[in-house]
Amino acid sequence: MEREPTAADLMNAILDMHGAMFQGFAQVDARFAQVDARFERLEVRVTSIEGEIRGIHRWIARSDARFDALEGRL
Repeated sequence: MEREPTAADLMNAILDMHGAMFQGFAQVDARFAQVDARFERLEVRVTSIEGEIRGIHRWIARSDARFDALEGRL
């Protein structure tokens, strides 16, 4: 028959579990830090793209105005 675990056995099991959980949470925390960094880089890229799109829209509006003026002369 198996013996009952001693208080030391239980304490060791609890400490092992605590260590494993702490390590698991540390890994999850590291992954969240990576995701946060990626979102920050993405936000910078999206902001840059928004600026480029605004510039394209201004260029299109100026071109349209020039074409309208040219058509008005004809």
